[in-house]
Amino acid sequence: MLQRWLVVLIGLPLLLAALLLCPDWATVIVVCGIAAAAAYELLHTAGKKVPKCVYAATILAAVALEWVIYDEHTWQFYEGYQSMGMIRILCVPLVLVTFLFFIAVKSYGKPDAMPFADVATAIVGGIVFPLMYSSIFLLRMDPEYGRMYVLLPFCVAFIGDSLSMYGGMLFGKRKMAPSVSPHKTWAGAIAGLLGGALGLVLWGVVAHAWLGYEPDYLSLALAGLATNAIGQLGDLSMSLIKREVSVKDYSHIFLTHGGMLDRFDSTLFIAPWLYLFVCAGL
Repeated sequence: MLQRWLVVLIGLPLLLAALLLCPDWATVIVVCGIAAAAAYELLHTAGKKVPKCVYAATILAAVALEWVIYDEHTWQFYEGYQSMGMIRILCVPLVLVTFLFFIAVKSYGKPDAMPFADVATAIVGGIVFPLMYSSIFLLRMDPEYGRMYVLLPFCVAFIGDSLSMYGGMLFGKRKMAPSVSPHKTWAGAIAGLLGGALGLVLWGVVAHAWLGYEPDYLSLALAGLATNAIGQLGDLSMSLIKREVSVKDYSHIFLTHGGMLDRFDSTLFIAPWLYLFVCAGL
């Protein structure tokens, strides 16, 4: 219990400082670290015969993809060649996928052959996860409300998770998905939905007081409900992978809190949807 509180008391202020007080490139560095750790944890947990070179390539691709998306030159379209930004973004996935299949073909038939399942795992860790996590710093880069927008996924995830835990402890009887996550209950899930809505309503109050943001509280509550439901799916999805390979945690980066994918599993799914909602005028 002491270790859990130490992680919260030290880690949470550091995260908030990087998100709120530092320049946006500091947020990008944090997201790069999250994506790199998530890529490693996924390969380490779900991989079967992953060569060290694939570990290195996948982690490098995760970081490179985050930085390319952040780089302002990606979004500077040139006259007569307006696809330049997309070319820059596609280069990283293309190189990684080409490399992975080269290794798979080259090693096929040998004792240490890399199966297709590992190719798919590396693609998810090196491309899909970084694309989803990039929504965090894309929210931060809004010139007017970025310092508040970046908190959106964390408000939904953290407040939703807290209410879900207490709701499950107090009222939880019926298991939600016992084969995947034996401790999750329907009561906890409903409390989590309410927590997601409450989190965004509270976010709206703070954003209005701090930056003059004019919130539509009904839209915020509905977005909180929807994205918390998606976040719960993300939580269960990452638990599913652990159950398939019979491990409790992805790693022990956060001591008894587990690894990056244990702590930022729901955020992984929540952030892209909230970014879409913000782009649509949330």
